Formats: sequence, C-alpha cells, structure tokens
Amino acid sequence: MKRILLFVFGCLVSCPTVSFAQSDTLRLTLAQAEAQFRQNNLQLMATKLGINENQAYEFQAKLWNNPSLYIEQMPYNAQTKEVMPLRQRNSEQVVQLQQLLLLAGKRNKQLAIARTNTELANDRFYDLLRTLNYQLRTTFYDLYYTQQALQVYEQETGTLRQTVSLFQQQYDKGNVPLKDLTRLKAYLFNLTSERQQLLRKLTDDQADLAVLLNASPSITLQPVLENTEAVQPAVGQLNLNELIKTAEENRYDLKAFRDQANQEKQNLALQKALAVPDLSVQATYDRNAGYIPNYVGIGVGINLPVFNKNQGNIKAAAIRTQSSQQATDAYTIQVESDVQRAFKKVQQTDQVYRTFDQKFNGDFSRLIEGVTTNYRKQNIDVVEFLDFFDSFKSSQIQYNQLQNDRMQSLEELNFAVGTTLFTK
Repeated sequence: MKRILLFVFGCLVSCPTVSFAQSDTLRLTLAQAEAQFRQNNLQLMATKLGINENQAYEFQAKLWNNPSLYIEQMPYNAQTKEVMPLRQRNSEQVVQLQQLLLLAGKRNKQLAIARTNTELANDRFYDLLRTLNYQLRTTFYDLYYTQQALQVYEQETGTLRQTVSLFQQQYDKGNVPLKDLTRLKAYLFNLTSERQQLLRKLTDDQADLAVLLNASPSITLQPVLENTEAVQPAVGQLNLNELIKTAEENRYDLKAFRDQANQEKQNLALQKALAVPDLSVQATYDRNAGYIPNYVGIGVGINLPVFNKNQGNIKAAAIRTQSSQQATDAYTIQVESDVQRAFKKVQQTDQVYRTFDQKFNGDFSRLIEGVTTNYRKQNIDVVEFLDFFDSFKSSQIQYNQLQNDRMQSLEELNFAVGTTLFTK
C-alpha cells in the first residue's frame, strides 16, 4: 500500500505545470493596455465628439443676428392698367433694412454660457476617462491574478486526476481500500468545482477587458505584470489632507458640479439682462412717398418693459443658482469621504501585505519536501498527504488574492483622487 502511495506521489510531484494555449493570445502590459484603450475605446470616442459639438455651439453663439430686409412693390396699377410697373411716375417701391442690437451684454453672456457648456462636455469626457481607466486597471489586475490562481488549479487537477486514475487501477486489483480512493475523488471534485468558478470569473474579466480595448472577443488577453508595477508603493508617506487636495484638483466630476454652479450664475446674469429690451435700428427708402419722392428715413424701435420684466425667470434662476451651489458643496463632502474611505482601505490592505512573510511560500515548499521524506519513512498516510497538499494550494491562492486585493485598493485610491499616485 505504502509503495503504491509513494509511486503515486512521485508522479504527482514530477507532473509538469499545465500552461495556457498560446494561439490567438495577446500579451499586454498595463501601459500597452492603457494606450490601446485610449486609442480604441468607442465610449471615449463618442464622448469626445460631444466636446466638438459644444465647440460648434460656442462658435454659433459668437455670431451676430442677421439683418432683416423688407421690399415692397406695387403689383398692378389700376389707373394705367400696367402689371408690375417700374417707372417712377406710375409705381411705388419700398425698401426697409432692419438690424436687432442686443443690449445689456446679452451676446457676451450667452457666449459665456456656451463656453461653460464646452467645459462641462470636457468634464464629462475626462470623468468618463477616469471611470473607464479605473475599470481597465482593476480588470487587468483581476484577470492577471485570476490566471495565476487558475494555473495552480490546472496543475493540481491535472496531477490529481492522474493520481485518481492510478489508484483506480490499484483498487480494481484489490490493492487500495475504497475509502482512500473515495477521499481522492472527493478532493478532485472540490478542486474541479473551484476551478470552474475561476473559469467563469476569467471569462467575465476577458469579456470586460475586450470591450474596454475594443478587441476581438476571439482573442485571449493575457496581462503581463511588469516588476515596476508590482513594487511596494510608499503608502506610509501619503497624507490624507494632501490626497483630498489632489482630488479637488483632479476630480472632473467635482469640476462638473463647479462648472454647473458657475453656469447657473451666468444664467442669472443673462436673465437679468433679458429684462432690458433690445434695440431695433431701421433704414427705409420709399420711391414715391407721400411726403416727397425718394424718401429716405431711419428709425429705432424698442419694447417698453411695462408688464414683462422677466421677473419669473430671474427668480427661478436665482433659486437654481443657490441649489447648484448647495449641490456642489454636498458633492465636495462626498469626494472627501471617497478619498478617506479609499485611503483607509489602502492602509489596511498594505499593512496586511507588509506583515505577510513573502518567504512563506518558499518555506512551505521546503516543508513539502520534509513531508515527502517523512512519507518515504512511512510516517504519514494518504490523509496527511492530502492535508499538506490542500494547505499548499490554499497558501498559494490566499497569497495570490492578497496581492490582488492590495492592487485593487490602490486603484480605488487612484480613482478617488482622480489621478495615478503610483507610477511604479
């Protein structure tokens, strides 16, 4: 019996690691993924066009109102029986040219609102860039560490499947008890179930990353984590107040609230200006005027602000200005809370990561060698062997998850402050 176990264990430790298929595989570093994302992401392209659209509206706001031309011609002279008479003695022509002049700086105020609309479109673009870039980086790390964990399961399920096959052959010959074979099959089933969960997660991450990069779904994306991206950042040197200040300078969603509040102030100024009536300037030529022939006259026109002084719109604009400022203040508090929460998570995960002995896995590997020695000395049985086998798998997976959690918390802090704090 022990000879059989020793033979099986030798097969297990000597079995090579199962690798991923390399066909149609695109290997990407994080820098390469971000570059492709900025160039190919369709959502970014569509949102960036919104900036160009608002720039066109801004250009339109600069234009003056068109002049108005009025021409009047006598169609029929009943006395001379002439149709469309053009001679001066028997016809009448009137030409009027009118231009509307906006007073109280309405044109400049409308232009200011159009420019703020362009700023708001710019804010939406960069906030979308921040959000999608956060999704890209977190998905990139999650996919990388999921693939690393899957390699552990690929190796264990492959080697354990061979082990079960060998034990089945020995059981059929009556050399292995049923309880040992059943224990191995149960453990293999658990490994297979856990591997299937990882495969589903891997499929989701692959699909999400492909959409962000606008890549073909048929291509397998394989993240490559460079050493410069896995170094320990100086989390202990970060200061919460400085992080909050950085967020206030770099969060474009907060800037959008501020621009919206500024636009409401601009709209209030415009509504007050609209209470001032505009001036209409007119020039008139009358060929056969009742006063003298070839009459030329100029005139001005203006509405009298007796009843409608735009009171309702001014009051509504004042309320919206106050409401927008309060919304900005509330969102500022929300941003500070986001930074504080993300910073606390980074401190917690970084503390756990730093206290973890990174030599643990190497020590555990040497421990497995000791277990092998004891097994050869017939000091352990198949139950103890599986316990150590499971412990080794668990330690690999937990350390892998710890690294992923740490990178996810760092990216959450980057997202909260609106910029990348750690470039290495």
